[in-house]
Amino acid sequence: MWDTAAEAGRISALLRGLSSTPVDPSPIIRTALPFYGVRVGDLRKVAIRWHRDHPGADPHRVAALADALWSAHVREEMVVAALLHGRDARSRSVFGLRRADRWAAAVDNWETGDAVGAWLAAPATADEPARRYPMLESLAGRRNPWARRLALVGCIGTARDPAAAGEWWPAVAGIVVRLAADREAGIPKAISWVLREHTRHTAPEVAGFLDAEAGALPAIAVRETRAKLATGTKRGR
Repeated sequence: MWDTAAEAGRISALLRGLSSTPVDPSPIIRTALPFYGVRVGDLRKVAIRWHRDHPGADPHRVAALADALWSAHVREEMVVAALLHGRDARSRSVFGLRRADRWAAAVDNWETGDAVGAWLAAPATADEPARRYPMLESLAGRRNPWARRLALVGCIGTARDPAAAGEWWPAVAGIVVRLAADREAGIPKAISWVLREHTRHTAPEVAGFLDAEAGALPAIAVRETRAKLATGTKRGR
């Protein structure tokens, strides 16, 4: 019989066992969240193994388990929550605006927020862009800066598909313009990330966007994206 609390407790114990020495992450990611000190690669393995052990798991149960882990407000448990929820399309399908807002409220650093963005919101957007871009636009208007960053990182999903990248570029550009003057939560770097990802399949559109909006965009985003367009790397090497 399924017991969400017991399953979350089992995963939590597993994570604690992977590192017996707590670490202070503040010099790296500036967070108040407690750490166990587990490497991201090992966190990925935990999520992969769980899905292998639970093939065809009900997506609502996966989401409930992810919620239980997220609510612990421990870095490793939050990252695994995002990995579990984002692991397959069925699980991603039940990720919605209400959960995005609730999870973003607990974020205080780029690593945890980008785990949700890159491993859950972005692939969910790639799965169903017509459904997800309105959600990202709503997040872009939130008072919580980490929700706004999540809106940007979620845009990366469609950048990796040639057809979707072209079709949804106007929506991406709209979110970037909306947040162009935002300096909280590392948003300028997130804008750079989004634009650089979109140079894969929409390089002419990105170049034209930079020409039109350079004065409004963060300098780091303009510099790194132009370097990416010219050389293939953000540093221009």
